[in-house]
Amino acid sequence: MWIKRLFLRGFRNYEQLSLDLKSGFNIFVGDNAQGKTNLLEAMYVLSVGRSFRAQRDQELIMAGKGAAQLAAIVHRDADIRLDVRIAEDSPKKLLLNSKNTTSRYFSGKLNVVLFTPDDLQLVKGSPAGRRRFLDEEISQVSAVYSGLVSQYQTILHQRNRILKDAAAGKRDRSLLEVFDQQLVSVGSRIMAKRSDAVHKLSLLSRLMHRKITDGEEEFILEYVPFFSKQCSTKPTVLSLESLQESFSHALEDNRELELKRGYSLVGPQRDDLIFFIDGLDARTYGSQGQQRTAVLSCRMAEMQFMRSETGSYPVVLLDDVMSELDYKRRQFLMNILSDNVQTVITTTNLRSFDASMRSSSQVLRIYRGTVQAE
Repeated sequence: MWIKRLFLRGFRNYEQLSLDLKSGFNIFVGDNAQGKTNLLEAMYVLSVGRSFRAQRDQELIMAGKGAAQLAAIVHRDADIRLDVRIAEDSPKKLLLNSKNTTSRYFSGKLNVVLFTPDDLQLVKGSPAGRRRFLDEEISQVSAVYSGLVSQYQTILHQRNRILKDAAAGKRDRSLLEVFDQQLVSVGSRIMAKRSDAVHKLSLLSRLMHRKITDGEEEFILEYVPFFSKQCSTKPTVLSLESLQESFSHALEDNRELELKRGYSLVGPQRDDLIFFIDGLDARTYGSQGQQRTAVLSCRMAEMQFMRSETGSYPVVLLDDVMSELDYKRRQFLMNILSDNVQTVITTTNLRSFDASMRSSSQVLRIYRGTVQAE
């Protein structure tokens, strides 16, 4: 899988761009605030249908323009065209081969793994960020999962309205029974998918981490469902039946408290992930170097996970991360990627790349939203 051509119009600081990409390494070099990250953002939007840094789609529109258009020709088994159209005065449109489609069917046609300097927040940040990481990862390889997440959000919203009204004495609490059944049914399937995916990612990232650290550290990624009272460094895949049972019990145990507070207190919207290094929580006990290695291991495991699920390597997007890694980790990363994976790299200078790497890559310079061969 690779992006053959990228088209932008009225996107961020790109008034108009048509760009051919190499199937191997593509290095974009330029000073800060010239549009390097904007290019990666465009590729990410064409993968999952939304930005990794903007809160609103309209933020992607170039100042003074009323709309933005993004498109890519992606080669998988055959060429496909992906389009995203954003306007200030109308809903976003997603198109697959020039035909309107939904986010459920759009996501996954182009798989990407994004690595940025902010990725340390995957370990150090909030559980919401780690849940978002899981949802985006699994949705790229499973349209079913994407649909389940959307369905669950609708059920959760409706259930919260009933809880709020019941707390104020405006609705009969017996209405909750129907929504509880739906919440358990859909929510447990989401959690089963998460448990299976994290188990696979943990095995893969453990191998990556051993290679980076020469076997001196042991890394485990652990899925922590909302009802879990303690964590284990020996993760197992949770069955759908056990998840349904635990979910139902949690609803019963928290019924009165939910009615008092007026919103749902249990469910996959409260799940988490923990990164263990040598049996210790890396968020609390890991050094910044250890945390960075854990994230790198996890990102490279994502790449292998997507290949195992889809049969194709994803496109890897590296946003100015080479300067964040020491020589050993840079070499490991480049060796893993090699020519089998289309890789798009942004950097402020080429000092992190040796002559061999530069000669085998397409090197392009970005200046104020324009791209030229180096």
